[in-house]
Amino acid sequence: MPGRADDDLAQFLERVVLPSGWRVLHEPTVESTNDLAREAARRNWPDRSVFVTDYQTRGRGRHGRVWLCPPRAGLLMSVLLRRRTAPAYTFTMLAAVALCEAIERLLGLEPAIKWPNDVLIDGKKVSGVLAEATDDGREQVVVVGIGVNVNLDAADLADLPTATTLSLEAGVPVHRGELLALLLERFDSWLTRDPRQFADGLWRAWNGRLWGRDQTVRVQDGQELLIATVLGGDRDGTLLVRLTDGTERRIVAGELLL
Repeated sequence: MPGRADDDLAQFLERVVLPSGWRVLHEPTVESTNDLAREAARRNWPDRSVFVTDYQTRGRGRHGRVWLCPPRAGLLMSVLLRRRTAPAYTFTMLAAVALCEAIERLLGLEPAIKWPNDVLIDGKKVSGVLAEATDDGREQVVVVGIGVNVNLDAADLADLPTATTLSLEAGVPVHRGELLALLLERFDSWLTRDPRQFADGLWRAWNGRLWGRDQTVRVQDGQELLIATVLGGDRDGTLLVRLTDGTERRIVAGELLL
């Protein structure tokens, strides 16, 4: 069974060459990298600033859920984006696609995107994404939080039967710094595209990786628990499903359940 990789993000970041315009701040322990990024936005930190930590004491996901990960076992980060006119869901799409591409290239695995904001490998959750739009007093900014289970042991997941980790799936320890560098390269590749190519290409890449397509799954839509077949994702980030009675429904703020 793979152990935790002996990686040191601070040392790695001293020698790695990042895409032009990107800067990374590493803190060993923080309450939340999203909170750190929002505070940095108020202090006028620039576009494409990244905040990464070894351990979060108050990491969170969608709907205020807690995101816990042992120290140095996960990639826990937030990206600050300025002058981005697209809605926040676009950057949830972007982060999920960029992470899938990074995992594919680094490890040869085949991740899928579970609508609206999780990344799965072999039907188990390996990452969550949380994009939040906020106002720093001058302009609208977007903070994209990403948490990836990288080198957790099987014992760490004993109470999480629907979760997995990159090292368990790949069969080898995974260096968090190498994953971070490749993830930022994929982010940069998308953000530097022509706006039309960005929007169309991102939707195709996201939609093509959606988990559960043409499968019957459980869908939480508000207070309703539905059994439905996934038809795909629309360009506005909503999910299209077909219910058991044959009717089609657009899910705006629900969730697919494992």
